[in-house]
Amino acid sequence: MINHIPKILYKNSITDVLDEIRYNHGQLVRKGYIYGIIAIDQDAKIIAVDSRFDRKLNYWDLSSIGAALYGVARQGQDFFESESLERATLIYNDMRLFVKSVGKVELQKKGKRDILIVMLTDNDVNLGVIFLQLSNFAIKIRKEIENNQAAQRTMKMTEKEIKDHIKELKKEIFSDKLGQIS
Repeated sequence: MINHIPKILYKNSITDVLDEIRYNHGQLVRKGYIYGIIAIDQDAKIIAVDSRFDRKLNYWDLSSIGAALYGVARQGQDFFESESLERATLIYNDMRLFVKSVGKVELQKKGKRDILIVMLTDNDVNLGVIFLQLSNFAIKIRKEIENNQAAQRTMKMTEKEIKDHIKELKKEIFSDKLGQIS
């Protein structure tokens, strides 16, 4: 269990938009629980998490599952010769994992990257309201990512650079535990 999230993931302008989505849903519906909202790119690189992200969740795993679900949904889109993919949802007994593309961000020399919102909720969250909110917030999320240099650097990383980045984040996360062990 990871109960510490690096500040770079929940203290940024993108997080503010994710928080606004969560807050607005609560104000409009007053029912249901959102465990977490994550903004990632198509390769599961985490851009931001909402500031009230459930600390019992492993955000790395959630981003990987979300990106995999999106990839499978894209293959289905190709198979069914559909023009566009609306969203992908997995429904469990008491939870739903929802993934939606909110558009693409152009990266210099790296091409366009899909930006995905991954959300884990209970069954009482009104997904219709979430879908409507995401269509309204998509432009805002993309603009914030385009203006956020740290997010841009993360999305441009190669696989080796990501592994090194994760090692550094683990040092930040577990630094207090390392001092206790030695």
